[in-house]
Amino acid sequence: MQIVRMAESDTIKGRGRKGQPKSDSCAVKMAGAACGLAVDIGTTTVVMGLYDLDSGERLAGLQEKNSQTLLGADVMMRLMHCQRGSQHTLEQRIREQIQNMAEQLCDGFCALEQIKTIAVVGNTTMCHIFLGQDTSGLAGSPFCPAYRGIYRCKGSDIALQEMKDTDVIVPAGIDAHVGADAVSMICALQLPETKETILAVDIGTNAEIALSCKREISVCSAPAGPAFEGAQISQGMRGEPGAIAGMHIARQSGNILLEVIPDDRRNVYPVRGICGSGLIDSIASLRQSGILQPDGYLLCNPEEADRLGIPGYLRERITEKGFLVYLDPGGQQVCLTQKDIRQFQLAKAAVQAGIRMLLEQKGLALQQVDRIYIAGVFGGHISKKSAVLTGLFPDIAPEKLVIAGNAAGEGAARALLSEVFLRQTEQVGTEAAHIELAQQEAFQQEFLASMEIVPWN
Repeated sequence: MQIVRMAESDTIKGRGRKGQPKSDSCAVKMAGAACGLAVDIGTTTVVMGLYDLDSGERLAGLQEKNSQTLLGADVMMRLMHCQRGSQHTLEQRIREQIQNMAEQLCDGFCALEQIKTIAVVGNTTMCHIFLGQDTSGLAGSPFCPAYRGIYRCKGSDIALQEMKDTDVIVPAGIDAHVGADAVSMICALQLPETKETILAVDIGTNAEIALSCKREISVCSAPAGPAFEGAQISQGMRGEPGAIAGMHIARQSGNILLEVIPDDRRNVYPVRGICGSGLIDSIASLRQSGILQPDGYLLCNPEEADRLGIPGYLRERITEKGFLVYLDPGGQQVCLTQKDIRQFQLAKAAVQAGIRMLLEQKGLALQQVDRIYIAGVFGGHISKKSAVLTGLFPDIAPEKLVIAGNAAGEGAARALLSEVFLRQTEQVGTEAAHIELAQQEAFQQEFLASMEIVPWN
């Protein structure tokens, strides 16, 4: 991997990303073929795959920022807008986005008319908005979704103007806070079929957590917030060209080594901000150097750093605003602030507390878990080492910690291609035990205890 020196003490190297749109040079027309779309509507990111329905082959993929984020970064903000009369606007945004993404993916492969089926997963709120269902039952206790089980309709029923005759399928969810994305993840990872004790965590704006023990499945949803996807971070961004995706402090040389997602079209590495994996790497590096304290306090002046014995090459990067992760001679800089650290702590604590609560419900210790799957669009790019150092992932044997990629998106593809898989989502949706964290007295205590940026076991 090429290393490009950007500044005296900053080294940048490119980190690629899978699932990018195809190039015209590799596009092949599939005249007359029946095609389908698998869609994962995340609160922050929408992921879409194009499939040949006859062979099951994945032809292309694309992901974009969810266009609804302009009306709120998280589920509660979207629900608030729905209750204030803006649900139709949210519905239009996501439907138009899905149609536009479909047009991009189909170009060079098939006509839009060849899309026979769309399988869509997402949390319960995202699915309700996409389908135009009443969201009032999701906004407050006793939290009741407007529909249960598998939802089927035609594109014309939900105003997909360019795909009116397309079959639309949404796999079953479990409850108001655990939707079709979580169930699709559970089924894609084959949790109902295993005899092992397994945890699966889908890390996103909402962290869906599932525990399979003796073939019984328990689930919960923890409100992590969008920090892991670059939102609500002062210079945060999605994992796009120009995003710092990794950081390491070379103690001997004093260099800060950065991994930046390159712009392959221009073969340059312009630094624009920091994405979730870079945020976690940066926090881990600052903890190791002593600039960041276990309680999340970020040193804010060189005098403090001097008293703690922080090396000079790091002291000079400490400012009142925060720590300068990147600075070039032209003045462009990326700074990690105290507020950014707090956003990370809130997100990390929600995930950790959710895992602890599920284990306590079953009377299990972490050491009794045979495997932990880390899933999600974002989860596949996290450094295991940094995640363990910051306490985002448990400190367990490395072979027990498995990065599973976008398991919910994989589940959407399986639902697109298999009626048997669809029926399995319905069975899980009926039988899984849902733990409502907000109703657990111990959750707040677990959440506060999980705020420290230290490894946990």
